[in-house]
Amino acid sequence: MSGKRWLAVGVLAAGCCVTSQFALAEDATPKKEDAPTAPTEAPKKKDPFFGDHFAMYLETRGGPASIDALENPVSTGVQQSSDSEVRFTGNKSGQFTVGWTLPRGRGQYLLTYNGISDGDYELDASGIENTFSLDLPWWHVTVRDGAVRTTQTPPVWNLATDDANGNTIADPSEVRYPTTTVDVTGAVPADLGNRVETWDLSYRREFGGLRIHARWQAGIRYLNYEGAIVTPSWLTGVVYVPGYGYSDGVVSNFILMQQATKGYGPMGSGEVQFNFFRQRLKLYGEVKAAFLVQSLSADSEAFTYYAKDTGGDNLPFPGAGHIHRDIDKTAWNIGVEIGARVRLLQGFDLIVDWNRTGYLDTFLVPYSISIPANASEAPLGTTARFVSRDFDVSVINLGLSFQF
Repeated sequence: MSGKRWLAVGVLAAGCCVTSQFALAEDATPKKEDAPTAPTEAPKKKDPFFGDHFAMYLETRGGPASIDALENPVSTGVQQSSDSEVRFTGNKSGQFTVGWTLPRGRGQYLLTYNGISDGDYELDASGIENTFSLDLPWWHVTVRDGAVRTTQTPPVWNLATDDANGNTIADPSEVRYPTTTVDVTGAVPADLGNRVETWDLSYRREFGGLRIHARWQAGIRYLNYEGAIVTPSWLTGVVYVPGYGYSDGVVSNFILMQQATKGYGPMGSGEVQFNFFRQRLKLYGEVKAAFLVQSLSADSEAFTYYAKDTGGDNLPFPGAGHIHRDIDKTAWNIGVEIGARVRLLQGFDLIVDWNRTGYLDTFLVPYSISIPANASEAPLGTTARFVSRDFDVSVINLGLSFQF
């Protein structure tokens, strides 16, 4: 075989070899549609609304309370009136909160009880009667530590000896009180049993940054108030014996107005916090308000009044008196609080605060009492006009909170 033929055979064999290698390589390359399927990602587990771990919140506070003095003037007819001031001492305040904290910063559901109760009370009262065409005090009453003292010191003015300016008219500076004709003491209840309670069911949520933080709260409030307000007053309808018929607390008992109030309505608050030392110390201020629909009831229970006997001998005619009033009205509870929270441990805080709350229009007292003038008017009974008054309370609290 010639050389040219051998060359042709060699080239043909080399070409077949190369073609065979390319075919094997192509068969070894996996096809695109035969690529393995990537594993699917498992669906994320949804958090339960109330979380999946124990997240109870507890808070308790308590401390002394100061209740503003109550001014309680009462008129009985056009000639007699009484001025009195009741002061409450030894008052106490307590608060307890239980709740649940939602996960992922979704806020808290809270139930908060707040209670304020009075301690002892002090009373200063004056029985005023129109004498010498002047409204002059005849009686003075004081109550301290459950003991009452009553004195009667009649005013005296004589045209011949006391008319210093010669105008024939008695002036207040000319009236004298030379003799105390009555000075008696006795015992009275030291505690009037006044107590204001509120129950708040609310939702609270926080927002803001690390240094300045805030939170708001909204819900519903239930209020309950019970107690009594001592009400010195005249127990006669007209003056027929000068200076006679004042409720001195010893011979004639005070009118004691029993109180009961219930109310409910929406409440809310807003708070701003200033954080220091990596939120170990929080200074805060908070404003609170509640708008309530209230039912108020005031009842004097039975008391004895004295009317003029129609026989003409000016002897007192005793009668059974009773005054009562029920009303429904709307009222506000408005408060402000400032304080500090100190982190003792993670989730465990010490709380110190001062707050002032006005429980507006919480109870009823009479400001004008109508009493029969004589025995023939006794069937008409006794009536009164009432006015609503406030409980204004200031409290200093010390407390603890714990987030489980």
